[in-house]
Amino acid sequence: MFPILHLQGDPQQRGQQYGSQAAQLIRHSIASYARQFAYRCGLTWQQAQTQAEGSLPWLERHVPHLLEEIQGIAAGSGFRFAEILALNLRTEILSRSVVGGSHPDCAAALEHNLQNGVPQHPPDPAHEFKGIDLIDPAQANPDGGECTTLAALPQATSTHHTYLAQTWDWIGEQRRACVLLCVRSDNHPAYLTLTEAGILAKIGLNRAGLAVALNLLRSTLDGQTEGMPVHLLLRLLLECEEWQQAVERVRSYPYTASSCVSVAGTAGQAVGLQPASAISFEISPRGIGLHLPQGGILAHTNHFLDPALREDELPPHIGSSTRLERAYHLLRQSAQTGTLDAVALQKILQDRTNAPHCICRHPDPHLPAWDRTESVAAVVMDLNQQILHVAPNIPDHVEFVPISGIF
Repeated sequence: MFPILHLQGDPQQRGQQYGSQAAQLIRHSIASYARQFAYRCGLTWQQAQTQAEGSLPWLERHVPHLLEEIQGIAAGSGFRFAEILALNLRTEILSRSVVGGSHPDCAAALEHNLQNGVPQHPPDPAHEFKGIDLIDPAQANPDGGECTTLAALPQATSTHHTYLAQTWDWIGEQRRACVLLCVRSDNHPAYLTLTEAGILAKIGLNRAGLAVALNLLRSTLDGQTEGMPVHLLLRLLLECEEWQQAVERVRSYPYTASSCVSVAGTAGQAVGLQPASAISFEISPRGIGLHLPQGGILAHTNHFLDPALREDELPPHIGSSTRLERAYHLLRQSAQTGTLDAVALQKILQDRTNAPHCICRHPDPHLPAWDRTESVAAVVMDLNQQILHVAPNIPDHVEFVPISGIF
């Protein structure tokens, strides 16, 4: 199970608590992203930090309290402020990455990191792939497949609860850097988030009954303009007291990199369009698209559904449409049979139909670690009971663990 860190106090204090408790895990995150930035963008770790620091004037105007917390993480962990900032802007830095294969400057960047003492990962352990469905080498393909998000509303669920769930699909080596943060503050609702060590937030829910999830999208416009980093946006949403505040917060910023941020709440009106308590916001430098529930269910994968935003889309991940169709099929099936609840959502996140391009993704051992995506973890959040069920590994390999009573 992932470590649970309890943080409280002002932003600086919370950051120091986080950094001091997770210093070794933050080192792991730095090793992962230094390698990712080199492989995909041709950037040294120092260049990635410099790029992150270029966003400081914009961030200082919009989220100074988050920068204060990042400074606290740096002080507590012993790493530089720019290193923690680069981790929190990792999606925006990677938005400039090459499509398929390694960047021409990859080898030089990796060597520079090595010579300058940047944390490195050890070789892959041989036991890592026991119990994994092997893939024919001829079919090995670094498709970069990513997350699948599900939402189920009271009119569709057997419990009449609201749920938000997802697989978090990314490079498997980051599983060792996962942490759960339970954060209390006098200025916003307490929240629980599953994130990567050093990063402020990712998937999570708060005491006000709001929850957030994340899917990667890619656009030809990514990385060309200033805007709100998506992981900082997720943190801002977890600070919200009510549904409308969260909706307005998403719509109030420009964005540097494309993503789909799904927000669910126990009640609310969705920007005057129709009664709803879940929306997938497709954010991109061009603008924001909305994907609303159908019959009380909602799903999203890794391609734009908004026609206008689709015009700028980079080639979507292989299997994204197949996963979306499968997710909707399973959601409808459970809703129609009156069995849609937390357990049914867990089973959907464990689904291996259409493998390897499926909801529950196993790693391809024929690929190098930096190209090997898999379902790192999975989460099902019950917003009414305020329970976060987490699978701390590939979801069909482990049981979901309920975390409750922490608020």
